[in-house]
Formats: sequence, structure tokens, C-alpha cells
Amino acid sequence: DVYEILRQLDHSSDAGHCYDPITHRLLKHTLRLFERHGAALSETDQQKLMNYRTEISGLELDFQKALNEDTTDILLSADELEGCTESWISGLAKTEKDGRHLYKVTMKTPDILNVSRNASLPETRRRVATTYRQVCTSTNGPILERLIRLRHDAAVLLGYKSHAAYQLDINMAKTVETVEDFLDKIIKSISGKLESDKQALLDLKKAEYQKRGWSGQYDGVLYAWDVKYYQEILFKEKYAVDNSLIQEYFELNHVRDQIMAIYSKIFQLRFEQIPGKYWADDVTLFAVYDQKAQNQAGEEGKKNPSAFKIGYFYLDLFPRPGKYAHQCVVPLRPSYVVSRTMEQVLPVAVNVGNLSRPTADRPALLKHSEANTFFHEFGHVCHAMSSKARYSLFNFSWSVVPYPTSLAMDFLEVPSIMLENWLWEPTVLKRLGKHYKTGNELPDDLIASLVKTRKVSKGLLFSQQIAQTAIDLKVHTIDPYTRTQTIAELWQQMSESLVGVKLESGEGVNPACQLYHIAMGYDAGYYVYSWSEMHAHDLYTKFTDKTTEGNVYSHERTGALDENLGREYWEKVLVPGATVEPIELLRDFLGREPNTEAFQRFLTEP
Repeated sequence: DVYEILRQLDHSSDAGHCYDPITHRLLKHTLRLFERHGAALSETDQQKLMNYRTEISGLELDFQKALNEDTTDILLSADELEGCTESWISGLAKTEKDGRHLYKVTMKTPDILNVSRNASLPETRRRVATTYRQVCTSTNGPILERLIRLRHDAAVLLGYKSHAAYQLDINMAKTVETVEDFLDKIIKSISGKLESDKQALLDLKKAEYQKRGWSGQYDGVLYAWDVKYYQEILFKEKYAVDNSLIQEYFELNHVRDQIMAIYSKIFQLRFEQIPGKYWADDVTLFAVYDQKAQNQAGEEGKKNPSAFKIGYFYLDLFPRPGKYAHQCVVPLRPSYVVSRTMEQVLPVAVNVGNLSRPTADRPALLKHSEANTFFHEFGHVCHAMSSKARYSLFNFSWSVVPYPTSLAMDFLEVPSIMLENWLWEPTVLKRLGKHYKTGNELPDDLIASLVKTRKVSKGLLFSQQIAQTAIDLKVHTIDPYTRTQTIAELWQQMSESLVGVKLESGEGVNPACQLYHIAMGYDAGYYVYSWSEMHAHDLYTKFTDKTTEGNVYSHERTGALDENLGREYWEKVLVPGATVEPIELLRDFLGREPNTEAFQRFLTEP
């Protein structure tokens, strides 16, 4: 009944004149949500759709729960963990078996990364990688096959050709063909870099096998469990970057405080911790204030600082049993105006992390990649805090939020990916880096070397991401009832064809079963990371381009941390949320049509 009333309002001749533009947009977006949830269907088909959606929701939760509660580990001796750092090994649980002292290596991110990057014995890396690719396959494999069929059935019922067509219809990309063309262009542009990246790692592998007397075992094949290990050697030998050493400069509390200080400067905000006990002992709560607005208010701002509070966020940064095992920012409450009182309800979000915990002999230390992830996720926090929307529908959103939102999924990642660029700025690395023992700053030569590694193996890494994206799109585009390959078979075939790296194999191996995204709203949407990176590099030209006409905030004046330009980014890109189409936000900030030039340079230039 509500849908029918709204539809009649929309179809009335003066609908566009009865409301202000934001309320008219609310009407359009609300109608769209009604229709995407079956309001235009017959009652019989509505019931079918509800049954599909109910089962889909339950299966997605079961998929995530299986990963969250997984306790798979592998027992390895100190000899088998050759090459791994003593500080990491000392934090592992110990056990005895057949008189041998063994360590429990879990399938959680910190352990997987430590083994894949540092374990010098290929058999150790292979066993851990294969065990990880077998995690939850017996539970999540059947769930995923059923999910894909149900999603297809629901999309067809709503009049779409496929689930991918349904998902993309409300995004910037709009069609499957647009995404396929986008992916094809990236693959072609990085093909040369991909081959040279693989050859560089194979050369290192061959040299190591010769050095260790393993020449007879060298087969000229680059395996999935070789990639991160030989990339680490490449960092050390060619760029003098020892990630274990660099990690000693990224102590979590210092990094957290500096990241907040940087965001505070860029966006002219203030963060204030609120003491208290929350759902876990190491969870903290912060209030966010608009420092610029408070300063502009003068004496009134000093007398009443709470009037400039704009939101709250929690930090929940460490893994624990049963917790979501990835990184994300979940909005807990949207911002909106209460109609009767005109009170602005403030947004609340939680930054969920799974960073390396402190050990008995040292504090929590972050790899540069973990610091980068923290910086990225904190960008989502700021996006969530920025909303001044009258209607909750136009807030920052994520696929798991339990209330309807309308921010395009392929724009959601753009602001945070753009902000990642700061983690490669020498001035920012200088602020973040402080040795946990000596207090010394991260040395300039290490900073320079680290910055040079940004594009190391980028062709290979991007190809792996594109392969995962193409697989996700494929399984949600083709008819699942006529597909002749299992998802595991399709994954192996497409990945090895697009990337040329030999994957883990064996009974129960299915990489799709460990991919949270496919059960958390990123189904037929994994492309958003590459798509967002394209726009993110374009946006960053405004901060660094010295020649762009009209760019008064030149890199030569104050560098990438220009707070005036940062505030403009806050107000033009973050604050509007979904009240404006994403392409209009980009145009407004850039002062021109968005283009792919900066992204292409990033992909192809050394």
C-alpha cells in the first residue's frame, strides 16, 4: 500500500515541483528499493522472492559464521618454520606430539602472512597455503553453490538476465558489459608488466634453489605459495627493504595516534577518546568534532564544544575467537534529522580490525601493509562521520548494514582508496614511523626504499585481483543451472589462465570458500576495488598535480597534506553521501570530467 501511494505521487504531473530536490531524490530512491525488493510483483511472486531472500540471508550468515568460528591450524616444528621471525614464533601456541615440540599456526591473516612471506622451506609454505585453501570447503562449498542459484532465481524473478545485471543496475558501472570492458582494458595494459613481474620472481627462485643445492628440484614454475615469499626477497635484495625491520617502527598505538592526527589535520577535525568498558577489553570509543566549524564559531565554540560533535566510532582492532576475521568499517547507526524536533542524530560506526596482537616481549607492531589497511579503513570511518544527511537513506553504507541505504557500491571504496596514497608520502611515513625500543624516527633511506616498492610486482598483484573479480562476475552472470564446471574448477582455470601462477591443488581446495566478500554484499561486486582505484588515482591528481589549471593548492606550496584542499575533499566528496550521483561528486571536486589517465600511468609506469 505504501509503495502504491509513493508510485502515484511519483507519477503525478507535478511530482518534481512538490518537493525540494533532496526529498524528490528520496522518493525516487525509495521507490527503486521497493521495486528491487519485489513490490511491483504479484503476491505469488512476492512470496517466492521473500522465500529466496530469507534463505539467501541465512546462507550468507552461515558462510560468514563458518569462517569466523573456524579453528583450523597446522602443527609445524621450529625447523619447518625456518626463516620466520623469532618474535612471531614466540607468540604461537605450543604443543607436543610424538615427543616433538610443535607450534600451532592458525589460518588467520597474521599467521598466514608470516608464513607466506618468511618461511624459507617451500614445503612449509605449500602445506600452509593448501590447508588455508581447504578451510570451510565442506561447509561453504555447498552453501555457495546454493547461494548462486538462489541469487540467479531472485534476479530473474525481478526481470533481470542475471544476478550480476541486478547488482550492477544501481551502481556507477550500470551493466555487466561495462565492467567486462573495464577489466579487459586493465588486463591488456598490464600484460607486459605481469610477465616481467613473474620472471623477476622466477629468477630469484632459481637463484635460491641453486644456492641451497636444490637445483634438481627447480621446475621453472611459479606457484601461489612462492609469490609473497619471493616478493619479500625482492624487497630486501633490490630495494633494501626488510619488512620485519620496518615493522619495528610501526607500533600500533603510535600509528593509531598519528593516523588520527593526520586525518585531523587534513579534514580539520578533532578526535576525543571516551573512557569506558565495551564488548571486549581492548575496544575503545571516540567522539569526533568539526574543529573548523568550532573555530569559526569563536567564543560560542569555546563555550559549547559539544554542539560541534558530529559522530562516534569504536576501534575493535584485534582478532579473537568467533570474531569477523577480516577488516571493515560497519555503520551502527546512520545520521538523519528527526522530523518532529529537527534534531540531527549523530552517526556511529565501528572499525573492525584483525591486526597483529602484542606478544610477551613487545607491543603490537604493524607491517606497512597493515598500517595501510588501518589508514584505508579509517578513511571509511571519516566517510561515515561526515554525513549531515536529512534522510538516513543517503548515509555512508556498507553491504552488511541492517537499514536501507543508497550509496553506490562501486563508489563506496573510492574515498578510502584515494586516501591510501598518503601512506606512500615520505612526510606521512616519517610521522608514523617511530622505533618501539629507541624512539628513533624511520630513517630517510628506509622511507625512500619503501616508497620505491609501491609498484613492485604491481602487474602480478593487479592480475590476481582482476582474476578474482572476473571469477566473481562470471559465476553471477552465467546460468548456474547450465554451468558445467564447479566453482573450484572455474576458479583454478580462470586464475591460472589470467595470471599464469600455479594454484594450490588437492582434495577440498576451493579458494572461493574463504572469500568473505562473496557472502557479504560484494557478490558480482568485487570489481569495485579496481573500479574505485581508477577514480581514486584521478582524485589524487588534485593533491599532487603541479600543472593542472585552476589547482590553487599546488604540491609545491604545502604538499599532499594541504588542509584547505583536504577540507574541500571532505565537503565535496564525503559530506554529500548519496544525496548526489557519484559522478557529480567527482566532477565537482576535480573541476573537470573524470578520466583514466592517472590510473593508466600508475599501472604501466615504473
